Amino acid sequence: MFFVQAILPLVPYAILAGVAGIIFGKWLGIFIAWIGALAGTLSIYLLARYTGTGFFQPWLKRKYSLNLKDMDLKTLFLLLLSVRIFPVLPTPLINIGSGLSGVPPAVFIASSALGMMPWAIAYVALGDYFNRSRNLGLSLAILGILLIIFLSGVYYLRKRVRFLEGPGDK
Repeated sequence: MFFVQAILPLVPYAILAGVAGIIFGKWLGIFIAWIGALAGTLSIYLLARYTGTGFFQPWLKRKYSLNLKDMDLKTLFLLLLSVRIFPVLPTPLINIGSGLSGVPPAVFIASSALGMMPWAIAYVALGDYFNRSRNLGLSLAILGILLIIFLSGVYYLRKRVRFLEGPGDK
Protein backbone atom coordinates (compact mmCIF):
# COMPACT_ATOMS: atom_id res chain seq x y z
CA MET A 1 0.00 0.00 0.00
CA PHE A 2 2.88 2.40 0.77
CA PHE A 3 4.42 1.62 -2.61
CA VAL A 4 1.17 2.60 -4.36
CA GLN A 5 0.78 5.70 -2.15
CA ALA A 6 4.24 6.93 -3.19
CA ILE A 7 3.27 6.58 -6.85
CA LEU A 8 -0.32 7.82 -6.65
CA PRO A 9 -0.93 9.59 -3.32
CA LEU A 10 -4.69 9.28 -2.92
CA VAL A 11 -4.53 8.47 0.79
CA PRO A 12 -2.20 10.69 2.85
CA TYR A 13 1.00 9.00 4.00
CA ALA A 14 0.36 10.12 7.58
CA ILE A 15 -2.86 8.13 7.72
CA LEU A 16 -1.34 4.99 6.21
CA ALA A 17 1.68 5.16 8.50
CA GLY A 18 -0.52 5.75 11.54
CA VAL A 19 -2.62 2.72 10.62
CA ALA A 20 0.59 0.70 10.20
CA GLY A 21 1.49 1.65 13.77
CA ILE A 22 -1.92 0.51 14.98
CA ILE A 23 -1.82 -2.80 13.06
CA PHE A 24 1.86 -3.79 13.18
CA GLY A 25 3.18 -1.92 16.20
CA LYS A 26 5.97 0.60 16.27
CA TRP A 27 9.07 -1.19 14.93
CA LEU A 28 7.55 -3.39 12.23
CA GLY A 29 5.22 -0.55 11.23
CA ILE A 30 8.16 1.84 10.80
CA PHE A 31 10.02 -0.70 8.69
CA ILE A 32 7.01 -1.42 6.47
CA ALA A 33 6.07 2.26 6.04
CA TRP A 34 9.64 3.38 5.33
CA ILE A 35 10.63 0.57 2.92
CA GLY A 36 7.31 0.66 1.07
CA ALA A 37 7.39 4.43 0.60
CA LEU A 38 11.06 4.34 -0.39
CA ALA A 39 10.42 1.61 -2.98
CA GLY A 40 7.54 3.56 -4.53
CA THR A 41 9.55 6.77 -4.52
CA LEU A 42 12.50 5.06 -6.17
CA SER A 43 10.32 3.47 -8.87
CA ILE A 44 8.90 6.85 -9.93
CA TYR A 45 12.36 8.44 -9.87
CA LEU A 46 13.82 5.67 -12.04
CA LEU A 47 10.91 5.79 -14.49
CA ALA A 48 11.33 9.55 -14.89
CA ARG A 49 15.12 9.34 -15.08
CA TYR A 50 15.23 6.75 -17.82
CA THR A 51 12.31 7.97 -19.92
CA GLY A 52 12.33 11.76 -19.88
CA THR A 53 15.74 13.25 -19.14
CA GLY A 54 16.66 14.00 -22.75
CA PHE A 55 13.79 16.44 -23.19
CA PHE A 56 13.37 17.86 -19.70
CA GLN A 57 16.95 18.63 -18.67
CA PRO A 58 17.45 21.28 -21.37
CA TRP A 59 13.95 22.68 -20.72
CA LEU A 60 14.59 23.03 -16.96
CA LYS A 61 17.91 24.71 -17.64
CA ARG A 62 16.29 27.21 -20.05
CA LYS A 63 13.16 27.93 -18.03
CA TYR A 64 14.64 28.08 -14.54
CA SER A 65 18.37 28.50 -15.14
CA LEU A 66 18.68 25.41 -12.99
CA ASN A 67 20.76 22.36 -13.75
CA LEU A 68 20.69 19.96 -10.82
CA LYS A 69 23.00 17.62 -12.71
CA ASP A 70 25.85 20.13 -12.43
CA MET A 71 25.14 21.10 -8.81
CA ASP A 72 27.64 20.20 -6.09
CA LEU A 73 26.61 16.74 -4.77
CA LYS A 74 26.72 17.78 -1.12
CA THR A 75 24.50 20.80 -1.78
CA LEU A 76 22.13 18.69 -3.87
CA PHE A 77 21.95 16.05 -1.14
CA LEU A 78 21.18 18.68 1.51
CA LEU A 79 18.56 20.32 -0.72
CA LEU A 80 16.73 17.04 -1.32
CA LEU A 81 17.07 16.03 2.33
CA SER A 82 15.56 19.37 3.38
CA VAL A 83 12.53 19.09 1.09
CA ARG A 84 11.96 15.53 2.33
CA ILE A 85 12.09 16.49 6.00
CA PHE A 86 10.11 19.71 5.51
CA PRO A 87 7.87 18.95 2.52
CA VAL A 88 7.47 22.30 0.82
CA LEU A 89 7.01 20.47 -2.48
CA PRO A 90 4.65 17.56 -3.19
CA THR A 91 6.43 14.20 -3.00
CA PRO A 92 5.58 13.20 -6.61
CA LEU A 93 7.12 16.46 -7.81
CA ILE A 94 10.33 15.72 -5.89
CA ASN A 95 10.48 12.16 -7.26
CA ILE A 96 9.73 13.01 -10.87
CA GLY A 97 11.69 16.26 -10.85
CA SER A 98 14.76 14.54 -9.45
CA GLY A 99 14.59 11.86 -12.11
CA LEU A 100 14.01 14.27 -14.97
CA SER A 101 16.70 16.71 -13.88
CA GLY A 102 19.42 14.09 -13.65
CA VAL A 103 19.94 13.82 -9.89
CA PRO A 104 22.43 10.95 -9.39
CA PRO A 105 20.75 7.79 -8.04
CA ALA A 106 23.01 7.55 -4.96
CA VAL A 107 22.18 11.13 -3.93
CA PHE A 108 18.46 10.59 -4.51
CA ILE A 109 18.32 7.29 -2.60
CA ALA A 110 20.40 8.52 0.35
CA SER A 111 18.54 11.82 0.74
CA SER A 112 15.15 10.14 0.33
CA ALA A 113 15.93 7.32 2.76
CA LEU A 114 17.18 9.70 5.44
CA GLY A 115 14.58 12.39 4.80
CA MET A 116 11.63 10.00 4.90
CA MET A 117 12.72 8.28 8.11
CA PRO A 118 11.68 10.99 10.63
CA TRP A 119 8.12 11.11 9.29
CA ALA A 120 7.83 7.32 9.14
CA ILE A 121 8.94 7.14 12.77
CA ALA A 122 6.65 9.98 13.89
CA TYR A 123 3.48 8.81 12.14
CA VAL A 124 3.87 5.12 12.96
CA ALA A 125 4.82 5.85 16.56
CA LEU A 126 1.75 8.07 16.88
CA GLY A 127 -0.45 5.31 15.50
CA ASP A 128 1.08 2.84 17.92
CA TYR A 129 0.73 5.33 20.77
CA PHE A 130 -2.91 6.07 19.99
CA ASN A 131 -3.58 2.35 19.86
CA ARG A 132 -2.18 1.88 23.38
CA SER A 133 -2.98 5.25 24.99
CA ARG A 134 -5.88 6.29 27.12
CA ASN A 135 -4.68 9.91 27.62
CA LEU A 136 -6.29 12.07 24.91
CA GLY A 137 -4.88 15.35 26.30
CA LEU A 138 -1.27 14.18 26.04
CA SER A 139 -1.92 12.74 22.59
CA LEU A 140 -3.26 16.06 21.35
CA ALA A 141 -0.32 17.93 22.92
CA ILE A 142 2.14 15.69 21.06
CA LEU A 143 0.26 16.27 17.81
CA GLY A 144 0.33 20.02 18.42
CA ILE A 145 4.09 20.04 19.02
CA LEU A 146 4.72 18.02 15.86
CA LEU A 147 2.47 20.36 13.88
CA ILE A 148 4.37 23.43 15.14
CA ILE A 149 7.73 21.86 14.21
CA PHE A 150 6.43 20.90 10.78
CA LEU A 151 4.90 24.29 10.00
CA SER A 152 8.01 26.12 11.23
CA GLY A 153 10.17 24.07 8.87
CA VAL A 154 7.84 24.62 5.93
CA TYR A 155 7.75 28.37 6.60
CA TYR A 156 11.54 28.56 6.86
CA LEU A 157 12.16 26.61 3.65
CA ARG A 158 9.58 28.52 1.64
CA LYS A 159 11.36 31.74 2.60
CA ARG A 160 14.75 30.28 1.64
CA VAL A 161 13.98 28.35 -1.55
CA ARG A 162 13.78 31.25 -3.98
CA PHE A 163 15.68 29.63 -6.84
CA LEU A 164 12.73 27.35 -7.61
CA GLU A 165 10.78 30.34 -8.87
CA GLY A 166 11.19 31.03 -12.55
CA PRO A 167 11.75 34.51 -13.95
CA GLY A 168 8.67 36.64 -13.35
CA ASP A 169 7.06 34.12 -10.94
CA LYS A 170 7.50 36.32 -7.86
